[in-house]
Amino acid sequence: MQIRLTPGVSRRAALGLLATPLIGRAADLSGDITFGALLSLTGTWSTLGITSNALLNIAASEMNAALAGAGATTRVQVLAQDTLLDPATCVNALRVLAGAGASLIIGPQSSAEAAAILPMLGSAGVICISQGSTSSALSLPGDNLFRFVPDDSLEAQAVVALAQADGVRTLVPCWRADSGNQGLASSVRRLFQAAGGTVTAGVEYPTDSPAFATVAQQLSSQVGAANGPTAMYLAAFDEVVDLFHAAAGVAGLSSLRWYGSDGVALSVPLASDAAAAAFAIRTGYANPTLLRPDSARAKWQPLVDTVTAGTGIEPDAFGLAAYDAAWCALLARLLAGSGDVPTWKTYLTIEAEHLFGATGWGRLNANGDRAFGDYEFWGLADTNGTPQWVSVAQYENSILTQPRSPSTGVGRVPHHG
Repeated sequence: MQIRLTPGVSRRAALGLLATPLIGRAADLSGDITFGALLSLTGTWSTLGITSNALLNIAASEMNAALAGAGATTRVQVLAQDTLLDPATCVNALRVLAGAGASLIIGPQSSAEAAAILPMLGSAGVICISQGSTSSALSLPGDNLFRFVPDDSLEAQAVVALAQADGVRTLVPCWRADSGNQGLASSVRRLFQAAGGTVTAGVEYPTDSPAFATVAQQLSSQVGAANGPTAMYLAAFDEVVDLFHAAAGVAGLSSLRWYGSDGVALSVPLASDAAAAAFAIRTGYANPTLLRPDSARAKWQPLVDTVTAGTGIEPDAFGLAAYDAAWCALLARLLAGSGDVPTWKTYLTIEAEHLFGATGWGRLNANGDRAFGDYEFWGLADTNGTPQWVSVAQYENSILTQPRSPSTGVGRVPHHG
């Protein structure tokens, strides 16, 4: 399907012209549509799981209102399973959702979970659209895993740009031993070295029962041997709280800048722990996540306001990507005319090309991943004695802009990557 734009008709206007007849097709549907959701609701990275769940429920309500307005009896329901961010739990949750009739599933959040279920998707007749998996090792053509976020190479570009702007010449990396965080650490290493920087051997810690006192000592040893302006890079999830407890008592680690990853941006557990939050504030710990674009503010701001009021958590663009993925899936289902999975997959890519959602344009690449993306860095600041997440930098169109500080206002510092 192609949309040929006549002179004076923008792509965004064309999308509006397309959406109405698509919803109109729903009158011919029979039966309800079940979307599954694989989310970490009570495990690590539950910040994203909780906000994604809230946004998916908003999307379902909007869809059902639109379907009712079109005279359709079909309704959309969302069935969420708590994966705890654990691959084995995620595998079992996928079986439950597939057994309940969910052929389209939003999630899982992490690359480790995505890697665990990927071999099952074809035989189960299920499409998954992840809002959080970034591992470039999963950038594969033709499978049933789509990702509405870019792979780790684009996030790494943003991290390297910020470190270079800060004058860093040596990075000491630390990462969780799962495929997503391994991919981030690998991409940061490759790009920082390509830019002329030095990256030490780093420290990888296990996903279960890491000995953070030992990890902190190993990091300190590498910092002591480093040359030139040195900083830390950490690819992690909520276990960062325990790592910071250990690092705070090790000489040298609290006097360095720390850079982070999307798995910690806007983390509630980190902001809620006084000691770990103090360490994050002292080290300027900046975590990138997909940018919520100004061009789409009219779409995402009401969603952010509603979810923040309802959950107490401000959703980032990864959560908003779950919302966009659900809408794209429904419109693709209407284009497909049936629940046939191969046809649905084809129209999913087509619809994403023309979708302007809460995260902006949704174009996917040949591997089914988001084709491009800009980033926003979030750090903790002491606001009247309470740690709060604030935007500390943006990396948009390969240009870095940084506020001077939360209290002094914005000062633009251009950096061309």
